[in-house]
Amino acid sequence: MPSAISEPSRAPRRGGLIVEPTYGYGDLAPRKPTLREVFVELFDAINFLKDRTRLLPAAHLAHHLATFGIFILFFAHYFSFARVGIVMGIAAFLVTIYNTVWYHRYCTHRAYRFRSLWPARLLLWTNPVGFREESYVIPHHVHHSNSDKPGDPYGPHLGWLGSYLAAKSQQKTNRDITCSDYERLARSLQHIGFAQNSYEKFRRTGSVENVWHYGARVMVATLLWCSLGYVVAGWPGVMAWWLAGVFQCNFFMRDFNYRGHGGVFFNASEGRPANQLFYGLFGSEWHDNHHEHPRSARAGLAWWQLDTSYWIIKAMGACGLVERINLPEMNVPRTESGYT
Repeated sequence: MPSAISEPSRAPRRGGLIVEPTYGYGDLAPRKPTLREVFVELFDAINFLKDRTRLLPAAHLAHHLATFGIFILFFAHYFSFARVGIVMGIAAFLVTIYNTVWYHRYCTHRAYRFRSLWPARLLLWTNPVGFREESYVIPHHVHHSNSDKPGDPYGPHLGWLGSYLAAKSQQKTNRDITCSDYERLARSLQHIGFAQNSYEKFRRTGSVENVWHYGARVMVATLLWCSLGYVVAGWPGVMAWWLAGVFQCNFFMRDFNYRGHGGVFFNASEGRPANQLFYGLFGSEWHDNHHEHPRSARAGLAWWQLDTSYWIIKAMGACGLVERINLPEMNVPRTESGYT
C-alpha cells in the first residue's frame, strides 16, 4: 500500500458534509500531516475572525482547555490515590453513558430506539461533555464510509496529535450543500431531539442545531452537575465530578480515535479498528466488533468482553424506555442510520 507521504497543499475541497482540512486528505492513501500542518489546521478550524461559524469549535476548545486547567489544579491541591480513582471513576461513567450509550450507539448508529423522544432529550439536556452531537455524528458517518482511506476525518494516519485535534477540523461543516441535502441531513438528526435551524440559518451558522438551544442546554447541564458536585463534596466535588472528570472524558474520547483504530499497535498507513482491553472495559468500545456490526447495540461479543453500555441499554428496555435493540445477528441495513 502506498505510504502516506507529504503532498503539496491545495485549496480544500468542499464537496462533502465536512470541509477538507487545509493539509488535504490525500489521494491514493490517507495523508499524514506534519506537526506544523496540524497546528495550521487547528488555527484555521477555530479562526472565527475569518469565518464566524468557527466560533463554536473555538468555544469548545476554550472549554476543553479550561477543564484541563481545573484538572491540574484539582490534583495539585487535592492529590491522593483515592481521588485519582474517583476522577477515573467519574470519567468512566461519563464515557460509558454519554460517549458510548448516547453519542455512539444512539445518536450516530441508532443501535436502539427510545419509545418516545423525552429520554433522548433528558440525555441531551444533561450531557456534560459539551461536544455538539452533530459534530460527533456527521464525521462518524463519514469515517465509516471512508475508514482508513482518503477522506477519513480521524484515525491513526493523522498521528496522535493530528487525530486528537481533529475534533476541531471535523466541525468545519460544509454550508454549501443544497437545500434538499440539508433537509436530508436534518431528518437524519431528528431522533436526537434538539431544535433545528432552517436552511438559511444553517448557512449563516454552520450548525444544524439552533445555537441558542445548544447554549441553553450546555448551561443547564453545567449548573446541574456543578450543583450535584457541590452538594456531595463542596468545591472539591465540583472540580472532581464536573471539571476534572469532564476533561478526562474528552481526553479519552479524542485519544480513542487514534488508539481504537490501530494507532501504536499497527503501522499508521495500515490502521484498522482494534478490540482494545482498556477501552473495551473502560467504555464498552470493542471497536473491531463494532466495525463488523456498526448498527448493533452490543459490541462485546466474546464472553470476556464486558459491555456495560449494552446492559445499560437492556436495562432501559426492561424499564420500558427503549422499544427496539439491534443485535449483531439482526443485520440491520446501514441505510436506516440516515445521512452517510
